[in-house]
Amino acid sequence: MGLLINQNTLKMKKLSFLVLALFVFIACQQKGPERYTNASTEIDVVKALLKDYNAGNWESWVSHYADTAKVYHNSLESTTVSEALEGLKANLAATSSYGFTDKDMFHEMVIDDDNETWVNLWATWEGTLSGNNQKLVIPVHLTTQFVNGKIVKEYAYYNLSEFVLAIQDIEAAKMAEESEDGEN
Repeated sequence: MGLLINQNTLKMKKLSFLVLALFVFIACQQKGPERYTNASTEIDVVKALLKDYNAGNWESWVSHYADTAKVYHNSLESTTVSEALEGLKANLAATSSYGFTDKDMFHEMVIDDDNETWVNLWATWEGTLSGNNQKLVIPVHLTTQFVNGKIVKEYAYYNLSEFVLAIQDIEAAKMAEESEDGEN
């Protein structure tokens, strides 16, 4: 019986040693980069991009992009950063105030299967039209690809139909007013 206990004890010690060795092996494995996170330097760049946008600090806004960055706003066709900026400025010219709100803003960074770094943003844009003081609230999704800390691709999706219709209403009201003034 003593021999049986010693053999069982020896088997348990071997099993315990194997389990311990397995845990050490797993713990010592080299870890790759975080594939998903809510905090990164790239997310900080996107936050700075939005801060510059809200402040109208366009020189700083442009600095977050690589020189060869491709921008896709509601389109499958790319534009340059300069062309995207001119389009944004043209839309913002019709507003008396605008900006992304902090409420319900969500960021995530993902390293995809191709080892590309992307930051996704879900946010709410709010603006007031200067022609009639109409307030607009537009949900926005932005996804940006980063290389060496700079944005190299940007995809943005937002519905401008309410914005466009409101601008058309303002223009129609102006034309009607001018027409009435011309008749008097």
